[in-house]
Amino acid sequence: MSGQKVGGIPAASASISVREAHLLELLASEPSLPFVEVLADNFLAMRGRHYQLIRQVAERYPVVLHCVGMSVGSTHAPASGYVQRIAALARDLNACAVSDHLSVSAVADEFVHDLLPIQYREACIPRLVNHIRQVQEHLPVPLLLENISRYLAYRSDEISEGQLFAELHRQTGVGLLFDVNNLYVTAHNLQCDVRQMLNEYPIGAVQQYHLAGYQERPPLLVDTHGCPVSPPVWELYALALARFGAKPTIIEWDNDLPPLAELLSTVARAQRLMMPLAGVA
Repeated sequence: MSGQKVGGIPAASASISVREAHLLELLASEPSLPFVEVLADNFLAMRGRHYQLIRQVAERYPVVLHCVGMSVGSTHAPASGYVQRIAALARDLNACAVSDHLSVSAVADEFVHDLLPIQYREACIPRLVNHIRQVQEHLPVPLLLENISRYLAYRSDEISEGQLFAELHRQTGVGLLFDVNNLYVTAHNLQCDVRQMLNEYPIGAVQQYHLAGYQERPPLLVDTHGCPVSPPVWELYALALARFGAKPTIIEWDNDLPPLAELLSTVARAQRLMMPLAGVA
């Protein structure tokens, strides 16, 4: 494995986004994982049996936190109380990084339980930069933003997703959690050239990868996180590795959870794809 690290985690490494159903088995079997991702929103209360289990996991593995509630794309600032709770959780679990999405997940201070797309316009950049900096000021660790799966584009869009991420990275230093499945789903749904979209992302910004499964609901692909990573997403992941290098890679699976062994097999596949690049990532 490469000696290079990203946020304290070996660059050429892969792991899982751990779910409550697998906590006991994970603790009992202690598979050889370089880190784990934890869904922060499931543990914000910081109490209860599952939280005690996740703290045990954090004692054995480095943790990265993944969130859905910052809503950095909203017209209003991210809720300071929410961000402070994420920061407290990051400190308690000694997290290496915190990630969320470049999207809207709250309207008028009410969560919408979804990740809504934002407009890709230069006029939106100052607001986004301001929101990102506000979050960064509260967090004890680096912030990463993830590209979401999109099912529509706005007529007012004037720059690409990659160009927007590049400018946000330039102005704030925010890293990119590059979700390969999301990019493939977006390209299909919006009838875009997926390779062109890939090449528009800033090379220096990518800090982590997500891999997940989609389902076909013609004419759309839907990012369900409820099935294996598809062959075209594996192919796109290989292209991403060639462009951005080996980075910590996380397997996401939320619905119809498979046995832990199947997730670990997927981790091993991602790891094998990274190995030829491990020395140059």
